Amino acid sequence: MTRLACVYVFVLVICSASLSAQNHPASDPQAVTYAVRSIAAMSGHAAITDVRLTANITWLPGPELEAGSGILLAKGTSSSRIDLTLDGGGKRTEIRNNFRGPHGKWINPDGKSGDYPLHNCWTDAAWFFPALSSLGNVGDPHFVFSYIGEETWNGLSARHLRVYRLRQGMEDAQRLSTMDFYLDPSSLLLLGLTYNTHPDKNMNVNLLSEVLFADYKVVDGVQVPFRIEQLRRGALLMDITVSSVSFNTGVSDASFDTH
Repeated sequence: MTRLACVYVFVLVICSASLSAQNHPASDPQAVTYAVRSIAAMSGHAAITDVRLTANITWLPGPELEAGSGILLAKGTSSSRIDLTLDGGGKRTEIRNNFRGPHGKWINPDGKSGDYPLHNCWTDAAWFFPALSSLGNVGDPHFVFSYIGEETWNGLSARHLRVYRLRQGMEDAQRLSTMDFYLDPSSLLLLGLTYNTHPDKNMNVNLLSEVLFADYKVVDGVQVPFRIEQLRRGALLMDITVSSVSFNTGVSDASFDTH
């Protein structure tokens, strides 16, 4: 190979590396450190493949609340299922999976059902269980971690981490997948998280969603929040009080099938 050709190859490699770096931004090492330590604190260093929560739940689909009980399942970081049995006799089901790409489905008490739009399926499926959140994806190069800093959030001191997902050929991946995590500065337990959802037919309108975690208790070495609140645009959507927890019971993928 001639000297000129060698120079050309060298420049090509440098340019390719530069483009790769631009297309795949690196995670902030400080954010990665906090994420790893947080998952370790919440999981007790145990490997959690699936979780089942039994809970008392208040659901507010409209102006009137509906009380009942619920079973919340999660497997890995991409599959979840919530089954509500309401005191009035109705049932509500919410399912998320990533079998053939991100997907979700809901079934209302009146029997009506529908698919979640794809643009609402890029954030965490197991939003109700911190140890199976995106904080555990530090080894996946498609996730980018940033440390925003220490701040006051919801009246509490917190370390603020931001995580988003990269997807080749999808310009909106970062915006649609961004999640903000707020960690207790001392314990690094997750105090809460926020992300945007969007109207079914308009992914450019942001609807702030929040999940608040409280009343952590140790179950089989794992820190579990026994009080979980889901809010949308500041209004309570679901209030969950956990009564029992079990881990690694071999939950089948069929539980998350939407067909």
